[in-house]
Amino acid sequence: MKETLICKLDKHSIYYLSNSNYGFYIFIPFKDYKETNIAIRLKSNYEMYDLNKNDLTKVTNELINYYKNIDGYNITLILPVFYDDILNRIRVVSDKNLYQKMDKYLGEIFNFAYSFLTKNDIKVNSNIYFINNDSFKTFTNWYVSRYNNRIEYKTVIDLVKENGSYHDYNVVKTPNMNFVVGKEKEPKLDKTVDIELETFDNMLKEAQRGEKEPSTNSGFISYILLGIITFVVSLALLFVFIK
Repeated sequence: MKETLICKLDKHSIYYLSNSNYGFYIFIPFKDYKETNIAIRLKSNYEMYDLNKNDLTKVTNELINYYKNIDGYNITLILPVFYDDILNRIRVVSDKNLYQKMDKYLGEIFNFAYSFLTKNDIKVNSNIYFINNDSFKTFTNWYVSRYNNRIEYKTVIDLVKENGSYHDYNVVKTPNMNFVVGKEKEPKLDKTVDIELETFDNMLKEAQRGEKEPSTNSGFISYILLGIITFVVSLALLFVFIK
């Protein structure tokens, strides 16, 4: 298995381990942590991390953006990249042969990850965490139930909580996803909505005011014209009577 150091963050290094069938990124902690659990996530956009298809700089930036939010936590997260398109196929096809092939790949990845971590003097706990991803729900349900004594579902929030520093993070919920964001700058969603409503209301009032003003001016002009016409007719009648 080829081992390549991609980059280093404050508390972790990102390595890429690869062979002819697949590769995987592993986020390994520095000496601050002597013991860890392996976690893995299957990503539907895994191709953006494929070094055979993308420039190293671009891939590195993507990895940094993905991993930086968990750099302060003892989370050893694996992101696999498969070269035979098996991830795309298991998303849409429930096929026993594909599942067993994927099972074989994952078993090898976990063994390589275990060896790599122990070689770096990090003790690996027996449990493996599968990070939830609904895109692969059918497969991951099958896989986790197959190894339910050793593999379990987790979320990134669960892993952060296990580090005892959950107070540093906040969850922003949308109907279909959860995001982990720093608490330093909490999003002011309510205020943003209020500002938008206030702006819209002011625009509506201005439009209504603009519609009323022309009608008032035209009425005023009409009264003046009527007065002039009346005055002229009166003078003409007076002239006739006098004559």
